[in-house]
Amino acid sequence: MDCNKGYLFPNLSATLKKAGFFSITLVALMTLFSRNTTAQEIESGISELWQELYVYHRLNGKWSGEVLFNNLYSSELGNYDWFLEGKVTFHAKKWLDVEAMYRHEFYDFNGSKVHEYRPMMRLSGKTTIGNWCFRNRHRLELRMFEIADTRFRYRTDLKVKPNWKWTSLKINPYFQEEIFIDRRKLSRNRIYGGVEAKWGRVEPAIYMLVQSDYLGNSWINRLVGGVVLGIEL
Repeated sequence: MDCNKGYLFPNLSATLKKAGFFSITLVALMTLFSRNTTAQEIESGISELWQELYVYHRLNGKWSGEVLFNNLYSSELGNYDWFLEGKVTFHAKKWLDVEAMYRHEFYDFNGSKVHEYRPMMRLSGKTTIGNWCFRNRHRLELRMFEIADTRFRYRTDLKVKPNWKWTSLKINPYFQEEIFIDRRKLSRNRIYGGVEAKWGRVEPAIYMLVQSDYLGNSWINRLVGGVVLGIEL
């Protein structure tokens, strides 16, 4: 979802900009990132590397499709998880997308491969205020496991990105936070900081994230690095 125009609040941009809203937002995000990474113990160094490759095509003005391959590598477990995901998007409005998704995921569990089948629905909305893009998504997942009970999970994320487009690669930094609600409890939190670009039909990106999982009675944090390559057909 590109953010080139302020669809929701076109007259609010100048007022908030004069009030220093963007500086406050950036400071707040950095403060949140710092608080989450220092208040709880983090494993030393990057413990995982995630590699993502996606290909998408705009079928017409209202529909598009995408296929995503994701590979997760751990310094302790090796290549412990990977998945294939397909997505069909209905572009209901310039600021609203409705997405139907399906994921087939493969885990390493005690030396054997375990499968998960995950149909999903997601609503994605966006707006721009001045030179800043805000995207909010809400996802409902039906997680069907081979060795565990079937259950629902809810996820929501907020992504903030300036529309700076440095150099001919249109480079932009971004910040993102995502929370997970599993069995009616907050189970996971992710905070991202990254850089993405666009060169013709190629969309590379790199990011770092802190993933916090609630296990037992405490939060366990991991530092993860990620590389992304997107291709538009």
